[in-house]
Amino acid sequence: MSYITRNANILLLFLIIISSTALVGATVYFQNNFDKINEAYNLKLAQLNEISSELDKQQRALDDVRSELSIKSAREQQLGEQYQVVQSEKETLEGQKEQLTQQKTALESELTETESELSSAKNSLEAEKALSASLQEEVTELTGDVQSLGNQVDDLEDDIDNLNAKISCLESTEDANEGDC
Repeated sequence: MSYITRNANILLLFLIIISSTALVGATVYFQNNFDKINEAYNLKLAQLNEISSELDKQQRALDDVRSELSIKSAREQQLGEQYQVVQSEKETLEGQKEQLTQQKTALESELTETESELSSAKNSLEAEKALSASLQEEVTELTGDVQSLGNQVDDLEDDIDNLNAKISCLESTEDANEGDC
């Protein structure tokens, strides 16, 4: 039995050594694999941190772009509303311009007609002034003629009075036979 026990002990020793060697081998193998996995994990973790940082940057950039887009949309909407107002005012002003152009044309036509009437009236006035001056000269001449004729009438009346006096005197001298007349 001692052989069996001894063999059993050797077998047990051999099994323990094999188990220990296998355990050490497995430990070394798994330690190496764990180191590789740990290195890969650390590398992936670093990449993940880097990607996370890049993602944060991209997220901030996206937020900035969204903010700018929102501001641009608001500005575009305001500009669109202002454009509508300006377009409406432009159309109103063009209508007013057209009305004013028509009024201007009508007023220019009226002005031309009025200037023509004024020119005609001036010409008529000049003709009337000339006629008036001519008539005034004629009145002056006729007044002179009237005065001249009045003087002639006075002279003729004086002559008539003198002749009547002579006639009276002659009649009275015939009656009285006097020769003093």
